[in-house]
Amino acid sequence: MSIGVIVVTFNRLNMLKVALKSFEEQTCKPGYIVVVNNASTDKTPEYLDGWKKDQKNYKRYVITTEKNLGGSGGFYTGLEFAQKLNCDWIWVSDDDAFPEHDALENAQNYLKNRDTSNISAICGEVINQGKIDTAHRRNYERRGLNIVTTDIPVEYYSKKEFEITAFSYVGAIINKEKLKEVGLTLKDYFIWYDDTEHSLRLHKVGKIICVPSVKVHHDAGKGSTDLNWKFYYGIRNKADMYRRHFPKKCYYYYCYGSLIKASINDLLGTHREYNKVTRKAIYDAMHNKFGVDALYKPGWKPQNR
Repeated sequence: MSIGVIVVTFNRLNMLKVALKSFEEQTCKPGYIVVVNNASTDKTPEYLDGWKKDQKNYKRYVITTEKNLGGSGGFYTGLEFAQKLNCDWIWVSDDDAFPEHDALENAQNYLKNRDTSNISAICGEVINQGKIDTAHRRNYERRGLNIVTTDIPVEYYSKKEFEITAFSYVGAIINKEKLKEVGLTLKDYFIWYDDTEHSLRLHKVGKIICVPSVKVHHDAGKGSTDLNWKFYYGIRNKADMYRRHFPKKCYYYYCYGSLIKASINDLLGTHREYNKVTRKAIYDAMHNKFGVDALYKPGWKPQNR
């Protein structure tokens, strides 16, 4: 049950160094590491030129894209390449995720001597700022016209394992055979919900199991609730994900409900910029306009902020 690793990076060399070191110090080495360099403009290319020369403990590959493809395009590129490599399982992670030293060993011990024909993926416990970050392991279910998302409670992480329906790409390990069955990440999402959508596809062909002994530290901070460019992709991609995985009436309920809420907010004189983002995102989702938006490019913020 060999495990290969894909790490996607963009202009975060210091974090990338920590991530790669955390894999180098594993008690059980990966079969390979593929770094997808998303056209970084810092010193990442020079560093990776030196890093890939050391092939002692595992194969090292670097794929440098011509432009920033976002997380979605980066994982698509890495997973497409990894399908041709020998490992049976593929660990996917951003450059800000650092597995504990025994994470790969614990994952292999879980998979060893087990019938994995009905397992699409396993994933680990995500730790952020010293606490379990429950947002990375979730369940999705339909309640009437509503799609309800439930984060897995902290107490579940005291178990040896538990099943879920969706994961983030932080410390997720995908069965390569199931990957071939369902296909790759939707690269045109650019960012957000690419991992959730992919995991819902994987869940349709096998179990997704969280194994808390596989621990990953995620250096993501507290995050910001301020409106920025990412909100557009979150709304747009979430709508498309609903269209792909739930009844059409649930999809339309989400889309038209979002538009009605935005119109009510306008009448009340609240959240005007957010309302604009919502309308554009829903319109684009309903008209199959994906990729990087001409307005909501990385770095965009409302002018009045």
